[in-house]
Amino acid sequence: MRGTLDIEGRNSGGDMIVIYCFQVSPATFKTFTDFPLSSRTLRGLEECDYEEPTDIQRESLPFSLSGSDVVGAAKTGSGKTLALIIPVLESLWSSGWSNYCGLGALIISPTRELALQTFTVMNNVGKYHEFSCALLIGGTDVDYERNRLGRVNIIICTPGRLLQHMDENEHLLCDQLQILVLDEADRMLDLGFSQQVNAIIANLPRERQTLLFSATQTRNVKDLSRVCTKDPVFVSVHERCAHATPDCLVQSYMVCEEQDKVNTMWSFIVNHKKFKTLMFVSSCKQARFLTGAFCHLRPGLPVMGLWGTMNQKKRVDVFQKFENKEAAVMIATDVASRGLDFSDVDWVVQVDCPASVEDYIHRVGRTARMNQKGHAVLILTPSQEEAMILALSRANIPIEKQIADPRAIVDIQAKMQATLSQFPELNQNAQKSVVAYLRSVYMMRNKKVFDVASVDAGALAASYGLVIVPRVRFLSKKGISVKVECLALLADESDDILVVKKKDVFNSLSAVDEQASGQENYYALFLQSFSIHFIYVIFVFLL
Repeated sequence: MRGTLDIEGRNSGGDMIVIYCFQVSPATFKTFTDFPLSSRTLRGLEECDYEEPTDIQRESLPFSLSGSDVVGAAKTGSGKTLALIIPVLESLWSSGWSNYCGLGALIISPTRELALQTFTVMNNVGKYHEFSCALLIGGTDVDYERNRLGRVNIIICTPGRLLQHMDENEHLLCDQLQILVLDEADRMLDLGFSQQVNAIIANLPRERQTLLFSATQTRNVKDLSRVCTKDPVFVSVHERCAHATPDCLVQSYMVCEEQDKVNTMWSFIVNHKKFKTLMFVSSCKQARFLTGAFCHLRPGLPVMGLWGTMNQKKRVDVFQKFENKEAAVMIATDVASRGLDFSDVDWVVQVDCPASVEDYIHRVGRTARMNQKGHAVLILTPSQEEAMILALSRANIPIEKQIADPRAIVDIQAKMQATLSQFPELNQNAQKSVVAYLRSVYMMRNKKVFDVASVDAGALAASYGLVIVPRVRFLSKKGISVKVECLALLADESDDILVVKKKDVFNSLSAVDEQASGQENYYALFLQSFSIHFIYVIFVFLL
């Protein structure tokens, strides 16, 4: 195979601008010095201890560095972040881009945490370039960002915040954009960003380079690639692999009833105090409650939580604290399952079954990254086992069944009840968690795996430390009810739950869930604006 080399001169910094027209085998590139990279990028890579490229980097960089559109797919933890950052830096450098040239590169990520992580890697690898880089994510000050975007060369962002600036900010000009990167495109579409991404693309110049990366190549990703790329090169590393997950990942599953999951979680935590463990649950309310409950029970190592409705500052703090710990537990929702590169995660425990095989792959991808060994445990209920294991086997995912030793499982139900009686707010969170989990099972599309009728709601509530089962409207036909003294309707955007209030409803309505945030606070203020007579009508109606 032959390759041609064209030298086009020097940029404003005096460095030689080189463009390769690659027609060589990817095996040729054994180290990053084998690629035609600028001395500034190579210096940044060296200081970050990046020496040998991974498969996705080795196979995609020859095309992306030559200016081609690339649609790349590779296993989680395979180095896709660096595969998109290097072409961005080299594209702007080879064009002689400076601070006065405006926006030249746009990197869009599905979550704030992934955008923050990409921003950090960009600053480390690109520290010797003279480009300005901005991070645009929700939960930050829009006004602070507005007047500074006119001087930014690289923007790393989430779709919603970028589209907001496109609509409202006259300082954000995209007419000179050189390169667009869509990171974790499959997750972006799964989260419902399809319309936002299409609106963003419509505002960008057609003459640009586009890189689209994901861990899975779904039909939606292929449709998106047809819209935003021109004659792309498809690079799919995992198609040649024996398995869809990393070879250094040890995968197993165990079967237990819903009501035994909390005991299993606790037992696993106290028996793995020297490891870094990431545990996945279905809903934000579960993550919030279990994190709080386990912190009160003091397992002997830090317990943290990460979920989507957490405010931005708190999410960043938790992310960084977990990253810096050698041994800790994080209880998280799928907000932590895509693209985030936590250092040295030893175990991934999926407490609740993932919605799909793709979600399973992304969850377990938080460990065994960059050829390091990792372990993944999937917890299934008896009704989920057959269908889910069949789906995993069809996806070429090797997983073995493990049977837990009953003597190693610690029953903490009494401790949970005592903790909830001591902390009323935690009691409310437990009720919300039960309802949120039942709703998540009810809303799942794959009814072969998820059957809400198979869930023993009473036993589940008891395992959370609750004495009574919260009333759930969409399950009322199944005979689930709550015996109460008096009821106050808790307005919640995702849970349909009636909460027991022992104090006078009329004088303490504002005390309902004072710790709630976002939409919950809005509803609380809305309810307070009504007259005492209207509240009385609601109270009588509920009785």
